[in-house]
Amino acid sequence: MRAIGVIGFKKSGKTTIIREILKKLMDKNVKVATIKHSFENAEIDKKDTDSYLFKEYAEVSVLSTDDKTAFYYNGMSLHEILSKLELEYEYVIIEGFKEQLKELNIPKIAMIKDDEGLELVDSHTILAINDYQYDIDEIMQLVAEKSIIPSYNLNCGHCGFNCKLFVEEVIKNNIKWNACVMQSGVKLNVNGKTIPMNPFVANIIKNVLKGVVESLKDTGAPKNISISIADIDKVK
Repeated sequence: MRAIGVIGFKKSGKTTIIREILKKLMDKNVKVATIKHSFENAEIDKKDTDSYLFKEYAEVSVLSTDDKTAFYYNGMSLHEILSKLELEYEYVIIEGFKEQLKELNIPKIAMIKDDEGLELVDSHTILAINDYQYDIDEIMQLVAEKSIIPSYNLNCGHCGFNCKLFVEEVIKNNIKWNACVMQSGVKLNVNGKTIPMNPFVANIIKNVLKGVVESLKDTGAPKNISISIADIDKVK
């Protein structure tokens, strides 16, 4: 999953441009998710409803109707939210989370209105849009070239840089986004920590798992494979 942010002050055009990006991606049959941060408290689940009462004693509560399903968690960081989405979607577009975008080294578009928001532009800004003046095709090209797979500050060094400098080099066109080892699509998580793997190891794991899964019944042609071992010492 590749991520990119859109930041700016209120009424700067963030929602409009995100909707255009989403439509362009969906027109290409790309699976895309959005994340929006708000400083205002939103009444997501009304007090004293069944789902509200269930959530008091559950880690997650799910409310489902015939046309929509909502999962209610406690407040989560951007890192935690991205971790929930990364196996399901090809792109995620993030509105807000200015500080967490910076902490996680995620490239962003900055929306400027009447010079308000110029201070948001930094070395991870792929484009600053002034007063709604932009070419959506140019933006889509930048999304394709500059959005990155979140590496969560692993700083493994396989690309020759730390994660912060890697994004800066991508924005400068000195390196491609897929030079990051995370692009292999293979993620190893040990005791809650993501472990980077070089392409050789990642390909071995990918090919072995693909071969094993394809030998099982009812797996078809697998596109995504996820395996979790809760307590490795209990597996015999």
